[in-house]
Amino acid sequence: MPALKLVYFPMPGRVEPTRLALAVGGHAFEDEKLTGEQWGTTLKAKVAPKQMPLIYVDGECFGQSNAMMRYAGKISSVDGKPLYPTCPLEALKVDEFIDIIGDVYLCLGKSFTITDQAEREAARAKLVAEGGDLVKWLKLIDEVLGKSASGFAVGDSLTIADLAAFTWIQPFKSGWLDGIPKDCLDGYKNIAAHAVKIANIPQVKEYYKDAEGVQAVYRA
Repeated sequence: MPALKLVYFPMPGRVEPTRLALAVGGHAFEDEKLTGEQWGTTLKAKVAPKQMPLIYVDGECFGQSNAMMRYAGKISSVDGKPLYPTCPLEALKVDEFIDIIGDVYLCLGKSFTITDQAEREAARAKLVAEGGDLVKWLKLIDEVLGKSASGFAVGDSLTIADLAAFTWIQPFKSGWLDGIPKDCLDGYKNIAAHAVKIANIPQVKEYYKDAEGVQAVYRA
């Protein structure tokens, strides 16, 4: 297997599904975590992708979180089943679901540019209020998961779609985003059931058994 290194800030964020896919797939990887100053003053000017996260594969640098996630899924299997389907139609379903979850972050994205604390919190409160954009996407995700007979996002086994849903949505409960209340996921029973299912997969449970901070929401 290639030598793998991930580079991101010391937080879950966009790289967490890739971290988890590599971990549950049994791949050793270096997980380098940079401060904003380290990124801006040392590494950013040296790499072609001018944003993180990054993955180095045998020393070659690549960016784009979804591309990284798919790569990790293609080289990783759990219980003999790949995390990224080889069937084109099943892969399409996985990609569709991941893009839906990506839209959750798109609607949050603008709030990160708001420098005034009160204004930022008000903007985020609007997102999670009834009829808000974040509520719209969470309801859709909850509905999709509710239609699954297996409890997985796509098909009958673990895929990167599950890892994306688990790692990108659960941190909302941690309170790390000012203006997003910790109870914002209350009432989404299918998202909750899915999170419990994924957290209790042995490989996932092992990876997060000592998780702290924001990542504590991933512990079973």
